[in-house]
Amino acid sequence: MADAALPGAFQDLAPWLDWALEPERARTAKKVASSMEELRAFYDAVMPRMEDIIAYLDDVPDGDDRPAPAHRLYLLTLSLIEVSNLVELYKRREVIEACDPLHFNPQH
Repeated sequence: MADAALPGAFQDLAPWLDWALEPERARTAKKVASSMEELRAFYDAVMPRMEDIIAYLDDVPDGDDRPAPAHRLYLLTLSLIEVSNLVELYKRREVIEACDPLHFNPQH
């Protein structure tokens, strides 16, 4: 039997699965390619559920032991973090006096 896309209580977030991306670079590319309206719609859908999401993920194993649906939910939260400053603080997609996020290449 195939995994559900998301844990049962979070199936309403399935339309946003295209934001469940890894690595960080993929999330950044999605954010840059999205309009402010798309960012806002994603934020408005996921942010009200964050308290429930965090409570759920607190009870799920981390790392390789995390079930795939829970991992996708976790990735949605990472994408939410990626877009939250644009929605909450800057209120626009372009951030003045900042480097182009696609040119930033962290060296690990």
